[in-house]
Amino acid sequence: MNEDRILAMSAFEAAYLIRTFREKNPELSTSDLIATVRSVRADFYPHDYDAGVAIEERIPPQVVTPLEAFFTAAIDVFISDRAPVWARLAPAGRNHVLQAIGVNGVQCLRSAGLLGSDARATDWWDALATANRGERDARLLAQGREGERLSLAYESARLQREGIPRSPVWVAIDDNTVGYDILSYAWHDGSEVNRLIEVKSTSASPARMILSRKEWKTAEQYGPAFEFHLWNLSSEMLTIYSVEEIRAHIPTDNCQGKWESVEIRPS
Repeated sequence: MNEDRILAMSAFEAAYLIRTFREKNPELSTSDLIATVRSVRADFYPHDYDAGVAIEERIPPQVVTPLEAFFTAAIDVFISDRAPVWARLAPAGRNHVLQAIGVNGVQCLRSAGLLGSDARATDWWDALATANRGERDARLLAQGREGERLSLAYESARLQREGIPRSPVWVAIDDNTVGYDILSYAWHDGSEVNRLIEVKSTSASPARMILSRKEWKTAEQYGPAFEFHLWNLSSEMLTIYSVEEIRAHIPTDNCQGKWESVEIRPS
């Protein structure tokens, strides 16, 4: 059965109906369950029951409710069985997956509650990204996400204090290739302006951060609208640096040599 037919709400909903009716009528065969579903509600007919059976039989029997958990399990099974190309894009960020997965896949992810920024959704995406990374990258990802969550909380509180009726946007969860992690806001000469934040986190003492050439180019491009958050995770202490404060630590290219990343230990 092809991918488009399995990764579709007509199949997911059919699988869920079969599972819920099976729980109430365990003595019935699958074919009898489908017949029962169809006899109860006429609007159940458009569902793809053949694809639904293929999904439902692969999901552990204890998974019934909530609906989002069942749909998430269906997506997990699909990824495990088929290793789709789009899943390999997860390390680059959620948007890269959404662009490749197609409309039906996006609808399935949305119905599974995986397009939000709550802990359940971000943990799922991080796990998918981790499956396509090495162990070291997984540890760094977890450390980075902790810092980003701390910065989101910090920015939410700051915006509220400063009377800005907005919430910070967790950009990195959707696309970690843009050169910053969080889009926030600030007042400037009485007007609301964007503030772009690159978040760094460390448990080292003294605190340090690794900055890539791309991140620095982005910082230079936006200048005063850009800032760095450096979190010491051991103490949850935040230090904020401007672009100009970081500039003194940036190396220069020499002859045929170009720097790609630099370790900075700002004072």
